[in-house]
Amino acid sequence: MIIVVGSYNVDVILKVNKIPEIGETVIADELYITHGGKGSNQAVSASRLGSHVKIIVAVGDDKHGTDAIEFWKSENIDVSKVKVKSGINTGTAYIFVDKKGRNIIVVNRGANYYLSEDDLNNSLEGDILLMQLEIRESVVKKAAKEFNGIKILNPAPANLKDTEILSLVDIITPNEIEFKELVNTDDFEYGLNLLLKKVKKAVIVTLGERGALLATRDGKKVLIPAPKVNVIDETGAGDVFNAALSVYLEKGYDLETAVEYANKVAALSVTKIGALGPKLDEVVRFLEEIDKA
Repeated sequence: MIIVVGSYNVDVILKVNKIPEIGETVIADELYITHGGKGSNQAVSASRLGSHVKIIVAVGDDKHGTDAIEFWKSENIDVSKVKVKSGINTGTAYIFVDKKGRNIIVVNRGANYYLSEDDLNNSLEGDILLMQLEIRESVVKKAAKEFNGIKILNPAPANLKDTEILSLVDIITPNEIEFKELVNTDDFEYGLNLLLKKVKKAVIVTLGERGALLATRDGKKVLIPAPKVNVIDETGAGDVFNAALSVYLEKGYDLETAVEYANKVAALSVTKIGALGPKLDEVVRFLEEIDKA
């Protein structure tokens, strides 16, 4: 089982010709309202790939929270540990996506901020623990301390204050921006070695269309490419990558092979609008097409 401890947001997606500059007003061409939040995105994407997933998340006692729970049920996710916070609004994210698929995101955490350490009690039995940083660090820390399987931290957003959390996780998966924020240096090799000394097993830096760099504490360092695709929307690609990485590790694949598959699933995800990953049958067809090419 994959346990996801994280966030849920209602995603308000605005398609624009260009991302606005400070003080600039732009016109949105299209508007989408959908399910989001890094925890939810990763849980749904992992479930769609065939894993048994339990989500530990907080929602408000509003319509958005009710809709979220029904949505997870429809995606075959265990919602027994979802926490409904009385008098609190469900989290919301506002996402601007330009014609090249690039995005900027502003998040109102809402109920996500009220997920507590006590909410984790008797909830952390599984094979893979997948965490992000859209919830309080104290909750992430407790989950990482108490879980006995493989622990993956997707450090997004990367304003990590309690760096002891790094020593509790096996694998950390920043993108390039998050990586630089975590190590606070422009020297990539120095930063990579710095981060490797803090985590238990490996650092995976996701590089968008260039794939991902895998570095392990035992000395492996390899750039794993991603297939070339027609990018429509990059929103959620990192979430899909982390979900797929967790799924293939749960299946027993070695880390390098799991990253290869995660790259491919994430590449497929950016060929359509939205932050949720593809379903297993879509992935199977995509992998077959890649093998034939």
